Amino acid sequence: MTTRPDDGARTVDDDGRALIEVVFLAVLLLIPVVYILIAVPRLQSATLAVTQAARDVGRLIETTEATTADTAGNVARYALRDQHIDPETMHIRVVAPGGDCTSPEVSASHRPGATYNVCVIAGITLPGVPSVLAGANNTVTGVYTVHIGELHEGP
Repeated sequence: MTTRPDDGARTVDDDGRALIEVVFLAVLLLIPVVYILIAVPRLQSATLAVTQAARDVGRLIETTEATTADTAGNVARYALRDQHIDPETMHIRVVAPGGDCTSPEVSASHRPGATYNVCVIAGITLPGVPSVLAGANNTVTGVYTVHIGELHEGP
């Protein structure tokens, strides 16, 4: 117990307040830290998955002239499933180099010197965020630039 300097007769009881303050602050700080420790690896995993999917699809297009959309989709789905990302929300786009993945699509040609970007876009769910609130807004994008070599035999 402590006495106040202005009134020698009154006493103030501080027993137990520090414990309540520490527990309250710990809960306030612990919940966001735990959420970040869960959400950041999930986001990193999704980024790795779409980057690998774009790279795999780009290499498939680069090396195989008879690449179909189904074959490219299967290759990308495999890369997404490897990182536990739902492939149902995935979109594959081929766009002009230097543009973003919302640019108009171009055709993937095997003409020597052709350059284009392969974009794989996938929706992800973050833990603790209801899908009603997030919707399709949480997406990650992987981009791979394909350059058909000058010595490549083309049609």
